[in-house]
Amino acid sequence: MKFRDFVLQQSPKQLEQYAKEAGTTVGYIKTHLLYGYKEPRRNLRKALSTASKGKVSEAEILQHFGLYPVLNDYNQNSNKVPIE
Repeated sequence: MKFRDFVLQQSPKQLEQYAKEAGTTVGYIKTHLLYGYKEPRRNLRKALSTASKGKVSEAEILQHFGLYPVLNDYNQNSNKVPIE
């Protein structure tokens, strides 16, 4: 699941619990992380992934910040790309 989608789907109470388990605050998540303004350090990325209880991987968090390639197995015609 995308990090942004995960955060936006949480109720205020769930988001508060998620932030607490990740060792940060709701304000920090909404202000800096949700819109990709600040890249979280490695420990926070791992904590955010762990606190999501498997719904968001660390790779998906990295993708949110443009730090990990998004693999696209299909070309513009929705056909598999040939392996080179």
